Amino acid sequence: MLVVEHAAAQVKVGDLSTDLSGSLSAGYTADYGNLTASDHGLTLGGTATLSGYYYNPNLLSFNIQPFYNQSRSNSDFQSITDASGVNASASIFSGTNFPGSISFTDVFNSESNFGIPGVGNYASHGDSKVFSIGWSEHVPKYPTLTFNYQQGASQYSIYGTDSNSTSDFHSFAVISSYSLVGFNLNAAYHYSVSQSQLPQLFENEPAENSTADTSTFTIGLGHKLPFHGNFSAGGTHTDLSVDSTLSRYDGTLDSAYAGAIFNPIERLTIGSNAQYLDNLTGALYQSIVSSGGIAQTIPMDSSHALNLTAFASYLVPAVHLSFNATDQYQAQHFAGNTFDSNSITGSTTYSNIVKGGVLNATLGIIRSTIGTGLGARLGLIASTNYTRELGPWSLSAGANYTQDQQTLLATYLTNSLGYSGTAGRRLGRRRSWSGSVSGTKTGLQNQPQSASFSQNYSTSLFIRWIEGSAAYSRSSGNAILTGTGLVATPIPLPVITPSAVVLYGGHAYSFGLGATPVRGLTMSVAYSQAYSNTNDVTQISTNKTSQLTARILYVVRKIYFQAGYARLTQDFSASGSPPSMLASFYFGATRWFNFF
Repeated sequence: MLVVEHAAAQVKVGDLSTDLSGSLSAGYTADYGNLTASDHGLTLGGTATLSGYYYNPNLLSFNIQPFYNQSRSNSDFQSITDASGVNASASIFSGTNFPGSISFTDVFNSESNFGIPGVGNYASHGDSKVFSIGWSEHVPKYPTLTFNYQQGASQYSIYGTDSNSTSDFHSFAVISSYSLVGFNLNAAYHYSVSQSQLPQLFENEPAENSTADTSTFTIGLGHKLPFHGNFSAGGTHTDLSVDSTLSRYDGTLDSAYAGAIFNPIERLTIGSNAQYLDNLTGALYQSIVSSGGIAQTIPMDSSHALNLTAFASYLVPAVHLSFNATDQYQAQHFAGNTFDSNSITGSTTYSNIVKGGVLNATLGIIRSTIGTGLGARLGLIASTNYTRELGPWSLSAGANYTQDQQTLLATYLTNSLGYSGTAGRRLGRRRSWSGSVSGTKTGLQNQPQSASFSQNYSTSLFIRWIEGSAAYSRSSGNAILTGTGLVATPIPLPVITPSAVVLYGGHAYSFGLGATPVRGLTMSVAYSQAYSNTNDVTQISTNKTSQLTARILYVVRKIYFQAGYARLTQDFSASGSPPSMLASFYFGATRWFNFF
């Protein structure tokens, strides 16, 4: 039996209810570039959304979204190429104690990003797919269970290089929790295996491959204590195996923690916690692998770490102040040496309405002692933030500074500085302006090339039917190479082999302009350009990317008349490949349909 409900635009076939909408497009397109054959001609494309449920949405519901030949030239898809693919998901028994879900994504010839921190994203293109399935059990008075399995793969190449990057992964997780005689119990098991080939950015360098296999089991418990307190404790066991073209590591990591927090009187909070790790070397490897990088050799001697912390906080609402104190002790054995450090921090925070705005400010002192006979160092913590509405203006400003802050390894202290500000103003009816600025700088004490720096500026102006924007950024620092680009070095720089570090620096700017002069007509143009330099010890590469996109869209009822242009140029001087240029032009029409 077929029933069509026109008001709901829905089709029912027995117990199955579905909706289908989408768009079909046709037009003329031309593609050209210096590394690809030029072509032109008529092209077809479209998108669709099929959604529905069986019997009841809580029993089984689904959503399927295929798309074909979608790019910046002919649609809102952010791709220089004509991307196609499908996104699909379904849920089962969502209204019961046993909900489940499944999802699948498969995308072809789409644009992705290769990032350089604070500079901009360089364009790449390729295919990717991800499949996941999950199920949960939430029966009252019984332990909860959640299962999840996921697998995926991707491959892409960076415009301006001959390098290809591939990756695939599989992961499985089981999580459970239970309340028993006042104890909150939890346990989890996570298993993952991944394989990756990093992009080859520099000429004549071998491709870097890595396989990581991680298995982690975690348990924990918590219980309420007198004086409005809580106690928690737990442990983690991890088996880690990393095999790459640069090194191999096999080891286990065991850690344990315990902590308690009390609120014995109003406004007073006190507590302490302890953590122990039996393999600090393994933890450093895990930090790099989790960031997507390939770890080179780290000192393989026996290592361990102990961290003890006590803290207290007291509120004085009458004067809008809170007082905080922390005492942290670390003892570590790493790379054949034993270190211990003690860091005592005292700070006060002020929060109040000042001159019609909200002010938050913190000031503190850090006293750090590393080892014996090295004396003590005094550091500083300071931060402030102020926001206020002043007539047509909206203003905010903030700054922070930290000197001699403890890092993951007891022997290193870090300094950091940051600032930010925003301003906005209403210029009348349908007119406004806004701007922002921010910057950060961090680095390790007495460690060359460990500093990182970034600055960002942006502004936008809206006047009736025209809106413009501009942005500028610059940065420098050190990073490791991953499958998605450069990532800030996740562990203190001196620990990593120098050849594993990529030094970077550069700047980027962008402009955008959009207009809706008459109803149904939208015009937009955007341009971005980024320059950077990267140095992996053996070679220096000068890199450049620029992208230009322009679109005109006019809507008449359910028909969209549009024209678009997209152009990308990209170059890595050390890749040994010529600069890449790719452009496409399109004009045509798209018809939106609500099929049922």
